[in-house]
Amino acid sequence: MKKMNHIFRRSIDREKEKKRSDGRKAARANLSIAAVVSVLVISLTTAMLATAAEPPAPFHVYGWVKYSNGTAVLNPNMNITNHNTSENYNVETNASYNYYQVITSSCNVSEGDVLYFNVSDNGNSTNRTVTVTSQNMTDGGLFEQNLTIQLPQVGICGDVNDDGEIDMADVMTLWYDFADYPYPGAHTIANAWAADVNCDGEIDMADVMTLWYDFADYPYPGAHVVNCC
Repeated sequence: MKKMNHIFRRSIDREKEKKRSDGRKAARANLSIAAVVSVLVISLTTAMLATAAEPPAPFHVYGWVKYSNGTAVLNPNMNITNHNTSENYNVETNASYNYYQVITSSCNVSEGDVLYFNVSDNGNSTNRTVTVTSQNMTDGGLFEQNLTIQLPQVGICGDVNDDGEIDMADVMTLWYDFADYPYPGAHTIANAWAADVNCDGEIDMADVMTLWYDFADYPYPGAHVVNCC
């Protein structure tokens, strides 16, 4: 009888120990789950706080304005509007320069925004639109957005020095200005429109030879004809 009681008590003790062991395992499992949840919550909160605290990135827009004859447009009357948000940016200019700039941030400009540039001189004007890319946002702006106000065509095509005649003086002025001979600025084209005699948008040696051959009727009259546009 005593032996049976002893076996019975041992059986009860083992059952109690098993329950305590299972309880400890369950507690450890609950603690592990709680720890994982806590880490996730802390990580998420940290990420949200970091995002909220991230400052806006600067965004810089600048360029120069000139006339089609190369003359600088001082203190340009420049307007820049964001077509997506209708915001008109504050454009900074200077009475002594043809430079303009806008200093803003990523709070006011985003990828995909279409910026409209317009500049005028109270008579002539020009405009363009530029779509902001992801690379622009990474670079921090739209740089060297230069604009040219087209002037009415005046003068005589080929009259580079603007003296009313087309002669060898125009050929040499064009040549020396293009070649910076005998030093930069020694000869200056007075009428850039009249100097682009082959109408390709550039003033180079091709214009020099076209004007020279036209003036000299080389190799025969009409073989080369000046054409400004």
